[in-house]
Amino acid sequence: MTKDMAYIPAGTFTRGCDGFGPEHGAPEHKVYLDGFFMDKYEVSNKKFETIIPEHALRRSRFSHCDDCPVSKVAWYDAVDYCHLVGKALPSEAQWEKASGSASGCEFPWGDEFDPEKPAAHGGIKLRDNAAPVGTYAANKYGVYDMAGNVWEWVTDWYGPYFFSRDVMYNPRGPRGGIMKVRRGGSWPDTVRAMRSGYRDWSYPQSRSFNDIGFRCVINLIESK
Repeated sequence: MTKDMAYIPAGTFTRGCDGFGPEHGAPEHKVYLDGFFMDKYEVSNKKFETIIPEHALRRSRFSHCDDCPVSKVAWYDAVDYCHLVGKALPSEAQWEKASGSASGCEFPWGDEFDPEKPAAHGGIKLRDNAAPVGTYAANKYGVYDMAGNVWEWVTDWYGPYFFSRDVMYNPRGPRGGIMKVRRGGSWPDTVRAMRSGYRDWSYPQSRSFNDIGFRCVINLIESK
């Protein structure tokens, strides 16, 4: 089951970025996570449609190839897919640690923007659509496309200012809300959205988004 997955080791890391403000990722703070496996690639149209075939009728024209990341999926669709393949959506903290950056203020590959790695720059699109999964280089954990291909749903409800109240051990976000968090930026976005600590949000029931996809995790409980 862990084929095409990367192991993200247990440990403490710094989540968030003070420069984004409390709505989008402040304050910076340390959290501990147990180890887990993360999909190396965003879930593609082909993989999603092996489980949920009717999605082929509503593929996004901006992400239409078989190997392009699936989009036009509600958060609930993403949860169902991960459950049906024996996995789960990552928590917000898991997603950020798996991005592989040393700081939430950085990109998955480092502090400087590299136009060969994500899909957009400063609001000037380098692409007019999503790229096939695995197009952009792997990070230090061997996870691909963690910035600038499609946004990725995570399991957490969105809560402004919640970081300052969240637990520091395997945090899971608020107990409820209206919006769900998405991470990673997408092909029509600006550089700021591609930094690892940046967070945004959308309605979980909507299937109208051409640039929100997802990947799954397998959670582990580490022996102490």
